[in-house]
Amino acid sequence: MRHVTTPLTAAAAFLAAALALVPAPAAAQQAGALGPEALGFTKHFAVEIANPTPLTLENQAVILDVAEIRAAVAPDFNTYMYALFTVSKDEYGLVVSQADDLDKDRYHDQIALVRTLPPNSTTRLLCYYTPARSWPQVITTQKAFARGAWEPGGAEAGWESNLAAFKLVRGRVGLYGKLQAGLILRTFPAAEAKDRDWGQELLQADDKAGLGGFSVWDGATRIPLYGPAAPQAKVTVVSPGPIRGLVKAEYPTVKTAAGDVAVTVYYSAFADNIYSRQDVVVASKAGAVILGPALAGLEGETFGLDKAKGTLWSWGRGAGRAEIGLAAVFSPSELEGSDDAGANHALRLTARSGQPLTFWTAGAWAKGVTAPQPADARAWARRAGDLAARLLAPVKVEFKSK
Repeated sequence: MRHVTTPLTAAAAFLAAALALVPAPAAAQQAGALGPEALGFTKHFAVEIANPTPLTLENQAVILDVAEIRAAVAPDFNTYMYALFTVSKDEYGLVVSQADDLDKDRYHDQIALVRTLPPNSTTRLLCYYTPARSWPQVITTQKAFARGAWEPGGAEAGWESNLAAFKLVRGRVGLYGKLQAGLILRTFPAAEAKDRDWGQELLQADDKAGLGGFSVWDGATRIPLYGPAAPQAKVTVVSPGPIRGLVKAEYPTVKTAAGDVAVTVYYSAFADNIYSRQDVVVASKAGAVILGPALAGLEGETFGLDKAKGTLWSWGRGAGRAEIGLAAVFSPSELEGSDDAGANHALRLTARSGQPLTFWTAGAWAKGVTAPQPADARAWARRAGDLAARLLAPVKVEFKSK
């Protein structure tokens, strides 16, 4: 899927549900109309998404900040009755999106969507809304999911796209390989313990960081926030999809010589993508904190760090001697250093208090749907570099009144 767009002429159920909100006389008059106003929308603004690079950014995750929308163009923007559209030759196409409430205060903070952005292009969408009404949920194919513990009182949480699945167990990030595209986490824990027609778990359940368990540094001392000895984070499922599966983990306060450090991480997976995105927010009187993800060392591995591209990658054998690749993508400007001590390959990144730090992790299985071709270390290193180029592309979003 390059992007999710539903022509209004084909969305009969969508129109019926929307027109049900319109008073009967108006609905009768508008039954033949297909513009957004016929669906009960009264206001609109434009969203322009610029890709200034020569790359085709396929299935690019785009996040719209609701506070920025209200400050820039629409103070009365209502996230409970809005819809995004493409417009071509006076025909409207519904762009499936998802509004998320990050802090569970019943006010949405972000809108997530996935679009393919052509090279050197600006994609223009129209956002229609009505200030004081609610909108029925538009049913669409679910390609992302998130959930809490497998069993009551368990330490797990999981998030996935249709291509890759991840779990968090006491700060350690696990990885599942899929044989075909689809969602799998709803069936756990039973599916973890039986013959797996969907794929398999790719990392051993051990004391290593897995795929992105991270640490905070107190000077030269590394303080891991993963493993059996690490305090358990408070985990909340922010959104179960369908476009972004999103989990929030609030870690216990970390004591450092410069003062206490509070760490909150948003773990997410987007439809039609292989990576897990981590947005880390720290609060510290020191202002800047050194932290970063680690990749667990693999048996017989080849690994590399490309500081210019912003990639740390490895290829070797994981659980059940499966041939797998692990990767982390980061902004080169945020790299302070690396640490290969012990059983993990760790990145040291600079996080500033109150400013989100974003990095990504990804994995592949030689037998799985996301396998590089050929399935070897060199091809996986190329895949990591290509992924970094896409994720680090300076995509810009602007909101305009018309």
